[in-house]
Amino acid sequence: MTNEKMKKILISLILILVINLQAKAFEDYIITTKGKLTDISIEDNTIVDVYPFITVMNDKNTLFVSPLKIGKTRFCVLKNGKEKIMFNVEVQENNTIIDKVTGFDILALDTPEENSFELDEPPLLKEVQ
Repeated sequence: MTNEKMKKILISLILILVINLQAKAFEDYIITTKGKLTDISIEDNTIVDVYPFITVMNDKNTLFVSPLKIGKTRFCVLKNGKEKIMFNVEVQENNTIIDKVTGFDILALDTPEENSFELDEPPLLKEVQ
């Protein structure tokens, strides 16, 4: 293998690692509600990407929010074809903050719940003689 090929392979591996680390720097969110969500409009789509999460039942009541870079923006959705709902989003270095909106559940995918628990270790089996 030539030095040129080795350099290309090494650069490719480094780029993959850097991109992967950067992608995990922010928290992804799922937003759900009762009713259909349509017509997503993002103020600055270089900061977050918002798209519908299609379920088996095709309820159209779930959004997936994926931060792209640090900054502040907001996005708007149409609920049940008539009510405009606005979400303020701030993407920071280590987390993402989405303002609470009445009637919507906002769930961070990358952080454990506050009430998480650990299972006890199972008892050791007695040795069979």
